[in-house]
Amino acid sequence: MYQLEGVEFARLMKREFSTSFETTYATGSVPNRFDCYAQGLKADDFSILRFGARFEDGLRINNMQDATHVSIHFQLHGSSDALISGFDATSTMNRGQFNLLNCVNPVSSFVFPKQKRYEYVCVGLKPAFFNEILLSCGEAYDGLLQQSRGARPFALFPDNKKISYLQSSGLSLLTEPPVADSLRNAYIKTKITELTLLTLSGQYENRAASTINPVDEEKLHGVKDHLNIHYLDNMSLRSLSRDFLLNEFKLKAGFKRLFGTTVFGYVQSLRMNHALTLMRSGGITVGEAASITGYLSDASFIRAFKQYHGYSPGTQK
Repeated sequence: MYQLEGVEFARLMKREFSTSFETTYATGSVPNRFDCYAQGLKADDFSILRFGARFEDGLRINNMQDATHVSIHFQLHGSSDALISGFDATSTMNRGQFNLLNCVNPVSSFVFPKQKRYEYVCVGLKPAFFNEILLSCGEAYDGLLQQSRGARPFALFPDNKKISYLQSSGLSLLTEPPVADSLRNAYIKTKITELTLLTLSGQYENRAASTINPVDEEKLHGVKDHLNIHYLDNMSLRSLSRDFLLNEFKLKAGFKRLFGTTVFGYVQSLRMNHALTLMRSGGITVGEAASITGYLSDASFIRAFKQYHGYSPGTQK
């Protein structure tokens, strides 16, 4: 297994900066070992890091140092192990899982197995910002607030939980905020607060998901990945069932249990967010956007758009 010290890995990543908060993009590679990227956004109260990689060989990163922060880690693809100072055991994060960790001056070691696609999003909160959110949650969260104020490391859940549809949707909106540029910063901060509250509330937890066997669960993730790319195509439950070797009942019930929405509810959300991007880009009519997203009439498209986004497409700037 190839090994790097944390400072070596940080030095390897070539950084570029852009405007709007402090935005960075970095890439790094070692021939025949791995190549990776890191896209980050930093503000006074929080940071967002999207990290992706392809590992042609296993990689271990030793002694990665960081400042005290609250980390909400969403594992989108692949898996890894992390040993973080202040925590007794190694934590394994697998695809589709998340957890919240209070990391106090952490020194961490990470192990990335050989894998074609690895990706996560980490929302980092400054302790004071996290404590403000906890204060707004009432007495039920006093114990958690005391742990945070006492600078004690903790994991919100003893076992990682499944990322819900609401969380997944919130992450995508952080990437493409559906608001004017002048509102972008305030919107992102509000969305991060919402993600934190969803994490704390436990309302996202899909207890029935544990009844899905691992083989079918992997197939359902494959369906979701397929929809993320082909959501504008014509499709049916029968064709998806055939292509992914799932009977229709397992496809419908399993998708709803695992992701908190129906197959076509998920397709609808992807199409409506695509329509929003099209309308915001300019140079396209409502009728053209309706046709691209599969609507036979402008009226039905406008009605669906307004129901999903809360306003008519004609009001976009």
